[in-house]
Amino acid sequence: MNKIGAVLAVCALTAFPARAADAPKDKLIGAWRLIEIRERDSETGAEKPATPASAGGQLIYTANGRLSLQIARAGWENVLPGGAGGFASYFGRWDVVPAEGYVVHHQDGNLNPKQVGQDAKRYYSFDAQGHLALATPPARNAQGRSVATVFVWERFPER
Repeated sequence: MNKIGAVLAVCALTAFPARAADAPKDKLIGAWRLIEIRERDSETGAEKPATPASAGGQLIYTANGRLSLQIARAGWENVLPGGAGGFASYFGRWDVVPAEGYVVHHQDGNLNPKQVGQDAKRYYSFDAQGHLALATPPARNAQGRSVATVFVWERFPER
């Protein structure tokens, strides 16, 4: 490479710095389809299907920090007209905290009015197939066990 080529290469690298393709924020951006909901025992790490099971869902993270989430649980279609039992929906902003391994959903609007304005922390991980797992912080269930709810998502294919 001659001197002019080397100078142009340095200028290009300075003007257009490389983005880390594996940065958590970049990996989260996109549209995701819910494929499973699991419960993880915080003490043993054992996982089992959540009850009620998932009937489907969609999660969208945009590059400018907006999000939209909808989840339907099995049986939601039997809710009386006007009811929302078994269905969750919210929208807002999101921030990722890579050093701690979680994303925060700032709920600007929510089907449940009591959750408007709340922040939902979700611990993220990716498996070998590229599935996204978002786990809630552990909480005590009806049996007194500490469990986390794990939502497993797969990326919608590009059109």
